[in-house]
Amino acid sequence: MKAVILAAGMGTRLRPITETLPKAFLPIDGKPLIWYSLNNLMRSGITDVLIVTGFLHDRFHVQIGDTFKDSLNIEYAHNPRYSETGSMYSLSQTKEMIDEDILMLESDLLYEQRAIERLLTREFQDTMLVAPLSGSGDEVYITADNEMHLTNLGKDIPEKDQAIGELVGITKLSYSYLEKLWEYAERDYDNGKENYHYEEVIVRVAQNERPLQCLVLPELAWIEIDKAEDLQRAKTEIYPAIQSNE
Repeated sequence: MKAVILAAGMGTRLRPITETLPKAFLPIDGKPLIWYSLNNLMRSGITDVLIVTGFLHDRFHVQIGDTFKDSLNIEYAHNPRYSETGSMYSLSQTKEMIDEDILMLESDLLYEQRAIERLLTREFQDTMLVAPLSGSGDEVYITADNEMHLTNLGKDIPEKDQAIGELVGITKLSYSYLEKLWEYAERDYDNGKENYHYEEVIVRVAQNERPLQCLVLPELAWIEIDKAEDLQRAKTEIYPAIQSNE
């Protein structure tokens, strides 16, 4: 299994910090944010990592290179249109570099290693990690049926009062499911739709063709860092909680 880290975004809500720094390199206890994901992957036994870059892509090559503590093999895909496209378009840039199941992660996450381990040991091939609702005001709500199959997701879905939790940004996908995402996305690109998120395609595939399992992890210490308040909370609350739990 290959890990795919989506790291092409510009992090505009974190400016001025991100004017010269990709979100993946936000400092947490003296280390760049992406270091924690790479370390979690390494500790979970994943050895191959593909990072999709865009904004300030040279920073990744300079600061990470193609190895991580001599335990990870790191490759790069580049989204040259990062400023005008969304995360699905970034994922599409990996199409010629992947021929296996993947663990897909967003680059602006800080989380416990058990998040990865629970997904990897889950029997269901296609699984999206879900956390209890945080009340952050920026949640991507997730709904599921009685078998915990994804039925809908989004920030403004009409069923948000029935949500089982919110999107974390870590998803395990079989190669065949990934092929479906690329297929749907290519049709969208042909129709001029390119600036949208990968999870919007996942939910369409889940609703129309292939079920996707939701895995809720209660009491998961995690955060997606989108704004200055998130970064502060990551440093003062989430990181200490992760250190305590692990």
